[in-house]
Amino acid sequence: MRLTLIAFLTSLAALHAQMDDPWKNLDFLVGDWNGLAGEKDTPAGGGQGAFSFQPELQRKIIVRRNQARYDSGAQHDDLMVIYLDPPGAAPRAIYFDTEGHVIRYALTFPSPERVVFESDGSQPGPRYRLSYWKEGGVLHGQFEVGAAAGEYKPYLNWTSRKR
Repeated sequence: MRLTLIAFLTSLAALHAQMDDPWKNLDFLVGDWNGLAGEKDTPAGGGQGAFSFQPELQRKIIVRRNQARYDSGAQHDDLMVIYLDPPGAAPRAIYFDTEGHVIRYALTFPSPERVVFESDGSQPGPRYRLSYWKEGGVLHGQFEVGAAAGEYKPYLNWTSRKR
């Protein structure tokens, strides 16, 4: 009985901490990063980029800004805003890029220092999944694309280090 009470109080304390800081699960992403995609890890060839995740509006949102240049000469810029709607709900995100994509994501946290952004599926066309996970001082990323009813397939992979 005592162990059950301790486990319950520990869970309650963790839930309270999450309510106090809804961004706690994303803290591992916050900062400025330099990234590198391997020679064959993108359709445009190898590449380099830089991105940041920064809290803004008094920590009401987190903004990711990304710039990537590829060996083929292609350049990609995007912006993503992570928000709570309504406040206290699970984080969601909206993404915009220079190619005209607008993607709405729901976020899940399968383990500590891992987040998965998955498109909500309400829009016609392909589905998207963006994953980040940290191992040691390295942040890994993967972007996957899936047909409306099909499995996801890797589209691009990269590794990053904090600047």
